[in-house]
Amino acid sequence: MWYYPVTTNAVSRTDLNAEEDLDEIDLKILKILQADGRTALSEIARRLEMGTATIHERVNSLEGEGYIREYRAVLDPELLHVNEVAFVAIHTTAGRSSEVAERLVEEPDVQEIHEITGDPDLLVKVRVSERSDLTTLLSELGRYDGVEGTTTNVALRSVKEENKLNLNGHE
Repeated sequence: MWYYPVTTNAVSRTDLNAEEDLDEIDLKILKILQADGRTALSEIARRLEMGTATIHERVNSLEGEGYIREYRAVLDPELLHVNEVAFVAIHTTAGRSSEVAERLVEEPDVQEIHEITGDPDLLVKVRVSERSDLTTLLSELGRYDGVEGTTTNVALRSVKEENKLNLNGHE
């Protein structure tokens, strides 16, 4: 399985709202690449009935402006035996959540870090091979400066996980 280019509202073409700057063709290109990042530019051109050079120019522009961040393979966690998923709610000392979040970036088993409103301060998604790896990580987190406590929920089953963005509302 392949990963789809990640899109974002980065710098726009005319320094206006990024959503306003994407035309119908750009959105179609993003949808095609998000579905399969390995789609050849010639195939995109064929589907959109445009020249390959034009598509190449548009894709380069979308990449340069940050709409497409990267291309990468999506690996199967079950086949690789990295299928233990947990969500860790982290309570931090007042004013220290950003500092703790930045330190968590360095943890290889941490897949997502979100600073959130309310209590707790951070919500972190972790994926490990074994529960003992989760126990070790939680022990390390407990020693971080600024961490007051954690609450962990282990996923019994992952029903849906994807990074695709819904671009249908942008047409």
